[in-house]
Amino acid sequence: MDRLTPIRAFLAVADTGSFTGAARKLGVSRSAITGHIQELERHLGTQLLNRTTRRVWLTREGRRYAERAGMLLEGLAELDAEIQTRSGRAEGHLHVEMAESVANARVIPRLPEFVQAYPDISLRISLNEGVVDPTVSGADIGLRVGPLRDSPLRFKLLGRGNYIMAASPAYLKLYHAPRHPDELRRHRLIEFWDPDTGRPYDWQLVKGKQTVSMAAEGRLIVDNTRAGLTCALAGLGIYEDLDFLLAQSLAEKRLVQVLPDWKRPGPPIAVLYTARRPVPPHIKAFVDFLVSVFGSGRG
Repeated sequence: MDRLTPIRAFLAVADTGSFTGAARKLGVSRSAITGHIQELERHLGTQLLNRTTRRVWLTREGRRYAERAGMLLEGLAELDAEIQTRSGRAEGHLHVEMAESVANARVIPRLPEFVQAYPDISLRISLNEGVVDPTVSGADIGLRVGPLRDSPLRFKLLGRGNYIMAASPAYLKLYHAPRHPDELRRHRLIEFWDPDTGRPYDWQLVKGKQTVSMAAEGRLIVDNTRAGLTCALAGLGIYEDLDFLLAQSLAEKRLVQVLPDWKRPGPPIAVLYTARRPVPPHIKAFVDFLVSVFGSGRG
């Protein structure tokens, strides 16, 4: 009997408060979680979870088992890390959560290098357009684009880009390129939804010590960087995004940069990972890989 998988499933239910949340956290089906819980309860001869159609909560024995089992799995993970560190061998399962746009533009094209260098590491890649937080997703490593909020995790800053504007040649042929930010008000703009405010982000352009701010119009709004780029390529307006996300389309001349002297600093890009010392070799290997990806400027 595989004892660890049912225990991990049970702890995921205890942590998320639902079978659906546990399934999402572990990357398996809800029915698989149900089967693991039933298997564990049969083995122990007791009920660990109370269930209704609306909620799931731990029984008295379930609380006790969750506390002790969590300590045991944490100790096992530390033992694995210690032995792997001593042997210097990077192996095992690695769950990596990444911001979708940056992962597709920079990391995944370079992933064959990592797979070839570390054949004993199995990867699970999760892409997220929201805030990447390994403490919520259960990932071993998180690649975040955005503010580095308080976190128990260690982080390493990989860099940051600049926001630039671009439009398709077809759009610029019809409407002509603006020569100053004030002229943007007469253009069609592809704007990005801000989930924190419930409205599109306002525009802010910087040139040296000059700053021009402009309220969003809300005529065409996207909440996904891929959708924004697709709209720009389709000639629907002027789009703003991080320079390295637009680089390929600019190089292929499918987009043309607009107001190239005006830009604004982008958010930090950082990798978050365990604060445990020593860092397990397979985690350190992927962190070093990300440093090489962003340090080289390729991809």
